[in-house]
Amino acid sequence: MLPVLFSIGPITVYSLGFLLTVGAFLSSFVVWRRLRELGIKEEKTIDFILTLAFFGLIFARIIYIFWHFDQFGFSLSRWFLLGRYSGLSFWGGMLGFWLALWLFIKREKKDFWQLADELSFGLLPLLILAKTGCFFDGCSLGKPTNLFWGIYFPGTFLRRQPVSALAVVFLFLIFLFLIWLERRWRLLAWYKSKACGFVFLTFLSLLFLVNFILAFWRDSQLYFYWAEIFLSLTGFLAAVIVFYFRSGRKLRRQNEKKKS
Repeated sequence: MLPVLFSIGPITVYSLGFLLTVGAFLSSFVVWRRLRELGIKEEKTIDFILTLAFFGLIFARIIYIFWHFDQFGFSLSRWFLLGRYSGLSFWGGMLGFWLALWLFIKREKKDFWQLADELSFGLLPLLILAKTGCFFDGCSLGKPTNLFWGIYFPGTFLRRQPVSALAVVFLFLIFLFLIWLERRWRLLAWYKSKACGFVFLTFLSLLFLVNFILAFWRDSQLYFYWAEIFLSLTGFLAAVIVFYFRSGRKLRRQNEKKKS
């Protein structure tokens, strides 16, 4: 692992903090470019990006500290020194994302689904680099394994599942799939409504599915194991259900009943 990228005198640059910063800039650029294509003014886009970054980071950190309070206690230095005392909650980040998106839509009166489709591409660079930073930092320990991809983490004597590295692979594949899907989803015969939100719901369902799978490979002694599994499965099923109703199939069946 490489938790410290480099040090210059008293200045220490941590891998997680550096990659989070790079990911934030990349995601901000993608969001800015895509929202500009929707006709949203630049200053409003910048305000939204800052709000999204603030709420996402704050809630991701707060929820992580809450779930691992025995490691942090009331030490404010541990709370704020993200590079030295790493850890961000996926669910906290999701909560911050939803709050920032809700505030922006309420203020600007934009279409939720159209905006969410564009944000799906903007969030993935940050998620990929954040998980890469977690891998180099040595956080998010997996269960012991004899599989060929198992690695030794610092302070451990057994090969473990590289959960963060596996997450990076899955997220990158999702990113490639969404790029491929963006220009094709309107041609899908089964998606009758052709309504916006297809890309976002695909992104959300795959994200929850990946988190659900990886939850079984994480070390269950380090956090609320079953809560992670339950929330991931619930989120996946909810996304699939919303997907079904937005596909137009329910509307088609109702119209067939009316005609008969």
